[in-house]
Amino acid sequence: MTVVTSSPDVDEWFSFPHAQRALKKRSFLHILGVDLGGGKGKKTAVATLRVDPRDGAATVTEIVPRSGTLPLYDATLLAHLRGFGDGTLICINAPLTLPPCLRCLVPVCPGQESCVDANVIEMRRLTSAAGSAVGRDGRRGKPQITPYTQRVTEVHLLHDRGLVPREAMGQGTGPLTARAAHLTRALADRFRLNENLIEVSPRATLTALGFARPYKKQIRERQTRAEVLEALAPGLRFGPGVWREVCVQNDHLFDAVICAYTGHLWARDGWMERDPVNTALRRDGWIWVPPDDRQSAAVTDTAERAAAER
Repeated sequence: MTVVTSSPDVDEWFSFPHAQRALKKRSFLHILGVDLGGGKGKKTAVATLRVDPRDGAATVTEIVPRSGTLPLYDATLLAHLRGFGDGTLICINAPLTLPPCLRCLVPVCPGQESCVDANVIEMRRLTSAAGSAVGRDGRRGKPQITPYTQRVTEVHLLHDRGLVPREAMGQGTGPLTARAAHLTRALADRFRLNENLIEVSPRATLTALGFARPYKKQIRERQTRAEVLEALAPGLRFGPGVWREVCVQNDHLFDAVICAYTGHLWARDGWMERDPVNTALRRDGWIWVPPDDRQSAAVTDTAERAAAER
């Protein structure tokens, strides 16, 4: 069987070459963290970071919406994001791409086991390497992957990193994915995926940084958020008029700050994708989290060997 790594007959995202471009280490004047809520809700929040070129510290210079101001519906949110110049990075806490099944152009699905889409093949490989399903779910035939709700990045983070992000089309996530798709297209003239527009997960970032304690819907959630911001304080500051306590009290503003801080680390440290040779992973979308040091060394070695072979 021939494996299709990329084909317009299989995957409609083949027509977006910007999604396949390699990541370059960059610096940005402004980094915007967006904790995206529903299009008709009031929970969307945005935090703005500026990076001090002298010591590399990031400063929160603005958080919106403020108490008493209008919610960030689409028109207001787009106007706010577009109000920043070209040296801007946007980091969104929502899926920016669709699962492979929802992009597939094959008229009749052959089934997961026979699918030759590169992303589905990678998902099968990841679950196979992690071991077969056991227990009651395994006996009942519960699927280990669902490519119509999951992407490679979510399966990778689960099995290779032990992180559990929301599925792109999981329960309660579909409306956010739809809104994110709209925003991505509305900003497409200036913001390109994995160049100055990235997908992040605040919870995954904090877990990867060693903050495993839940910071939402817990009795001591505010104390936990305060401790996180205090621990990040050497590299994350709050500017005049922007009170850290406000972010401690509001979990959406807190998430927006962590989204922006993730983007700051992404740009500062030049994070690399898990497999820089396989463009299918970039086309499928990627949730950026702090890399595992051992994994980063292995990726660097692989990239250097690939370059030497070319």
